[in-house]
Amino acid sequence: MDMSTILGMAAFIGLVFMGIATRQLSSSLLNLHAAGVVLGGCLVAMLLNTPFRYLLKAITELKVLLFNDEAVYLRAFIPVITGLAEQCRMKGLSALKDANPAVANGFLLRASLAALEYGDYNFVKQVMEQEITQAADETNEVANVYRTMSLLLPMFGLLGTLIGIIGVLKDLSNPENVGPAMGVAITSAFYGIFLSNMFCVPIAGKIRARIWLDVKMKSMILDGVLEIMKGSIPIVVERRLQSYIV
Repeated sequence: MDMSTILGMAAFIGLVFMGIATRQLSSSLLNLHAAGVVLGGCLVAMLLNTPFRYLLKAITELKVLLFNDEAVYLRAFIPVITGLAEQCRMKGLSALKDANPAVANGFLLRASLAALEYGDYNFVKQVMEQEITQAADETNEVANVYRTMSLLLPMFGLLGTLIGIIGVLKDLSNPENVGPAMGVAITSAFYGIFLSNMFCVPIAGKIRARIWLDVKMKSMILDGVLEIMKGSIPIVVERRLQSYIV
């Protein structure tokens, strides 16, 4: 988990406790009817709008996308790839088959095996770049799930507000029903705005940053493997990889 996620979650928890302590957040904000309008409406709209497999990936891969961020540690990959270059210098390109399968979800091994099997620099470059692009596009679709939800939630919050106002107008002569109707109206807008800006927008932003880091990581690994294919000495491979470190 990166530091910004940790700090963000800690700050959120702190704000909740502060709101409870100062009585700015109270049980009056708990309204199941409003939650049903906002969450239920958003769920139905997402099912109509988005292929089911992306909805499923948005849930199942959320932990991986937010917390298992090995791309942050680009510097740690340099000695791994440089060491592979040294082995290839001594044993030939056949040493590529010994690439660490745990690096970048197996991308280093896949790139190494492609280089070993095909031996064509341009073909390997084209195929692996295509894999990088496809993976980025796939992850971007998961980010779009949260972007779409960030737009829908406030709209359904507004819809809940309109439903509540209609209830108020219908029962102006009955004070007992005005209170619950206003509760639906106000808390619906609160739920929509809160969930959109506190969860969906930050998650989409985190995934977007993760896509960029993942592309950078895989591009660095691919460049290292391509340098090995060209027969570059380990120090040249290392220098090439260091150009990715800012």
